Amino acid sequence: MPYEPAFAIQERILEARMRDRLPSTIILQENSSVFTIGRTGSRSNILASADELQRLGIEVLEVNRGGDITYHGPGQLIVSPLLYLGDVDLNANQYLHRLEDVLIDLLSTFGIRTYKKKDYPGVWWNQAKIGAVGIAVKHGYTFHGFSLNVNLDLAPFNLINPCGVSQMLITSLHQILGHEIPITEIKEKLHEILVETFSLSMRDVSYKEVQEVLVSGNA
Repeated sequence: MPYEPAFAIQERILEARMRDRLPSTIILQENSSVFTIGRTGSRSNILASADELQRLGIEVLEVNRGGDITYHGPGQLIVSPLLYLGDVDLNANQYLHRLEDVLIDLLSTFGIRTYKKKDYPGVWWNQAKIGAVGIAVKHGYTFHGFSLNVNLDLAPFNLINPCGVSQMLITSLHQILGHEIPITEIKEKLHEILVETFSLSMRDVSYKEVQEVLVSGNA
């Protein structure tokens, strides 16, 4: 779905979390093509004209996560944990690095060895970035999170300076492994890693179920 309505859902869930109407919630989503610019970002890192972006069907949105500009599109999994930092005994910086660890652990299950790069949030394979991390925290409650390039078309990254860095190399699982990976397989592996990393007890729910809680107020 488009990014804006997806984030509107996240904001409603965050508000319910902060009022203790919902437990810890992790949102998994894929979005239609969009460049998002974080709090420290700039539109000067877009290298394409407005006409070209319109022709390609790529939106541009300013968002309230950390970081600069990145691209989201079909074939990329966005993961937004809505947790309370006090529950996981982490500060915001520790939490950001823990999300990088989650990505590293997830990619290792595919035999892909990745690493962190100082001063550049995210996860890297060789010299190419495969996962981006950008978080926000409100009164101790986390939102936004990380994205993983699974079967994503990487061409739009050529139209920006990803994360504000000129000519940054970007890769995906598809590009590394040479074949598509079902998103459902990623979700299954991720479920296990998140449960272990944050000591969560989780079950899968649809947005429809969450919406019923938001309306009724009964978690």
